Amino acid sequence: MTFDNSSGLPLEERANIIQQAIATELLNYWQKCYTEFIENRDTDEQIWDDRELNPEELSENAYAAYQFYRETVEMGDWGSVLAYRMEVEEEAIEIVYVVTDGDDGWLEAYDLDGNLLGAARRYIELLAWKNVEDVRGQVETGGFPPELNRESTLWGRSEVV
Repeated sequence: MTFDNSSGLPLEERANIIQQAIATELLNYWQKCYTEFIENRDTDEQIWDDRELNPEELSENAYAAYQFYRETVEMGDWGSVLAYRMEVEEEAIEIVYVVTDGDDGWLEAYDLDGNLLGAARRYIELLAWKNVEDVRGQVETGGFPPELNRESTLWGRSEVV
C-alpha cells in the first residue's frame, strides 16, 4: 500500500496535523519510558524501532537534513542521527531524528516529495517547532528556544504521573 497526500489539504494544514501526531507519539513513548523508570523497569525499546529507514531511501531534502545532522552531530561524536518513515492519516512521512548524548535533540519531518512539514528542537518528549534555519542554528549553539520549558518534562515534575 502506498500513501500520498490524497487528502488534498494545503501543506500548512498537513504540517499542523503531522506535527501534532509526532508530538503525540513522542509523548506516548516517553510516558511509557517514564512509567518504566518509576517502576524500576528497563526497556531497550526505542521510539519508532519498527519504522527505521536506511538514510539512502530518504527523499532528497530529507536526506540533505540527515547529512547535515550526521556531519555536525554524529561525526562530532556527540550524538546520533536516525531516519524513519511512518504514516499519519494515510500519508507517508519521513523523520530525521537526532539524539545527543544527553536528553535533547532535533527533529525534521518531510513528505515523500521532500516538502518540509516541520523542524523542531527537542528535549525528551517536548518539542518546539520553529523554522528550519533557527532549529539548525541551535545545533551550533546548543541553545533552546525560550518556549521550550525543560522543567515541564515528565522527569522535571515533582509529582509522579
